[in-house]
Amino acid sequence: MIYLILQVVFASSFTLFIKWAQIRRQENVITIGAINYIVAAVSIIPVFYVSNLFPVSFGAIWTGGSMGAVYFIAFFFAIYSIRKVGASTTTVVSVLSILMPIGFAAIVWQEKPDAVQSIGIGMALLALTLIGAQKNPHPSDFETKSRWMVPLVLFAFFLLCGFSRLSQEAFKHVSSPEHRPTFILAAFTIAAIPSLIVLIYGRRMPTPMEWLIGFLMGISNNLQTYFVLLALHYFEGFIVFPVTSAGGIVLTTLVATSLLKEQLNKRTYAGIAIAVVSLFLLYWMP
Repeated sequence: MIYLILQVVFASSFTLFIKWAQIRRQENVITIGAINYIVAAVSIIPVFYVSNLFPVSFGAIWTGGSMGAVYFIAFFFAIYSIRKVGASTTTVVSVLSILMPIGFAAIVWQEKPDAVQSIGIGMALLALTLIGAQKNPHPSDFETKSRWMVPLVLFAFFLLCGFSRLSQEAFKHVSSPEHRPTFILAAFTIAAIPSLIVLIYGRRMPTPMEWLIGFLMGISNNLQTYFVLLALHYFEGFIVFPVTSAGGIVLTTLVATSLLKEQLNKRTYAGIAIAVVSLFLLYWMP
């Protein structure tokens, strides 16, 4: 159980660090994100060599690499989403992107959802509709004229998170579980390359606090992956995924609303509650 708890903590930390940096308004969030991916890539290298898995799995490389590319792009959408609708809503959208691999598996691998899972899919879509409709109580003139931007960005972020989960799903079909370090290294290396370019192009030395937050985010990225793999060693996936996903939503919401003073309306709270229930139904095992 400790592995499940640690996975939830480190997975939620990523989003909360971004929210914290936005509240402080003293650090460049893009710089922090770039440092995060570079740290994540460098810190996984020792694990990769210790695992001593040669020859290298090319299936793990291309699936991990594709996820890394999506990670880098999705980060910019995450920044906008967290600033406009909050960390809680952004986490829900990210977690409910499991609808994409579920739909893809149903079409390609003929994995049809049963009646209970179908109800979960419907509830997930309802949750996305509720949280996507969250309104700013004090909109600016620009926001009033561009109300379509937030739902559009949330939808794009949903698709990107879904594509990253599709990469994870594809890894299961083209490589073996022992090549997970290769998958993770490929993912964060591909994300780190453009991140390094961003830092060089910016021509500005990151501040000590930006280094610190980026470092913590990068370590959180690796540790949440490490602990979910450990949890899967002791528990079945139909236990691990709904528990960690629902736990991540709850923890992020609690911290964001209590410590980071994030404000949510009743519609969003309802969407979050429905999302938590839908996660357990989506992973229902008859």
